[in-house]
Amino acid sequence: MRNWIYVVLLAPAVWSCEKTVLLDLKQAPPKVVIEAQVTDRPGRQFVKITRTAGFYDSGETPRITDALVEVEDDLGTVFPFVHNPNDHPDSAGIYLPAAPFTGVIGRTYYLTVVADGQTFEAQDKLLNVIPIDSIKYRVNPEEAKDPKDKGKIYELLIFAREPQEEINFYLFKFYRNDSLVYYNDSDIYGSDDELLGEKIDGVPSPVFYKLGDWAKVEFYSLSRQGYVFYNDLWGLLNNDAGGMFGPIPASPRTNLTNGALGFFQVSALKDFEILLE
Repeated sequence: MRNWIYVVLLAPAVWSCEKTVLLDLKQAPPKVVIEAQVTDRPGRQFVKITRTAGFYDSGETPRITDALVEVEDDLGTVFPFVHNPNDHPDSAGIYLPAAPFTGVIGRTYYLTVVADGQTFEAQDKLLNVIPIDSIKYRVNPEEAKDPKDKGKIYELLIFAREPQEEINFYLFKFYRNDSLVYYNDSDIYGSDDELLGEKIDGVPSPVFYKLGDWAKVEFYSLSRQGYVFYNDLWGLLNNDAGGMFGPIPASPRTNLTNGALGFFQVSALKDFEILLE
């Protein structure tokens, strides 16, 4: 209640004065951000390199286009990456393999990035992922009463079997007509096998569809480090404790060295598509 009273008492002063006040934020120097992925699917390997932006900066984050990037597997095979080989206007800061390759289940991959005069490294292992047996769909009764999006009242039901003798971690991505979708913008859908249980028997999707939509689910394997990163990232995106006057949130734990932000994700990938008709 004290906070509400404080706001009300300040209101006349705020409304009577339109002076712009800039906060002295004492910003830290920019950091390198690396988002990298190797999978067992053709065409799904990439490295994106940017810098953090200042609090008052607007627009896209600064892209790093002159880095040296390579991935090496635990057999010593080196895969060089080149910046935006197709010169696509929307792909500044994105590096693709000079020659196509796919990851192999069981292999460990090592990322090296040289940018801004510094060397950043990371490693991750490509673990197996369970296949999706089938997907069904049904009307979600609660969403049908008050749909967030008109007509989008159908949820997917996912069926699969999870090997309980192993410790596994997963990341899910949901698509509607080839577009990645979330229920909320800050959502990340991950799980461990303890939460899923041995029999994934009609686990409902967190996003909704309408009749006529093509729905696709992607199922990624994660290392324990990957699961920790995405769990930390979810907490960061959904934490508003204290608002702007709360403590500074910690960056997600990463496998990247030398203070870089982001993560090097190595995953097996399975997907399943269905037309709602």
